[in-house]
Amino acid sequence: MIQRPRDGALLVSEEADPSGALFHRPLGGHVEFGEYALDTVHREFHEEIGQAIIGVRLAGVLENIFEWNGATEHEIVFIFTAALADESAYEIPEQVIRDTHGKTRVIWRPPGAASPPLYPVGVADVAAGAIMGANQTHDLPPS
Repeated sequence: MIQRPRDGALLVSEEADPSGALFHRPLGGHVEFGEYALDTVHREFHEEIGQAIIGVRLAGVLENIFEWNGATEHEIVFIFTAALADESAYEIPEQVIRDTHGKTRVIWRPPGAASPPLYPVGVADVAAGAIMGANQTHDLPPS
């Protein structure tokens, strides 16, 4: 998950389900056989939008079971937080995922947006927890 520093907007792909209803999803992709999830997130950002990412940290893992095209699907989603290496990329209002031939938009989803839905279910909570964790300070116990 990439959140824009100035307003907390989340970088998402805008996609449509088989019925045509729009939904948002953080950028990412499928782990290839023999590939670590951490390597996947770097590869996918490069392939999808041509951007390098830095400060990558695992924020959580979600399990998602859902209906798609009449079939039950099941996915395990590794949620990483990261920053764009090129700070000017935060000012790109819209782009497309390169390997979809312009069919999938990448946009900044405003914080607190209720629609279209954000998937996988629970990712908004992980994002909120990642922000809170980054903004908290922890006192060490006395020695």
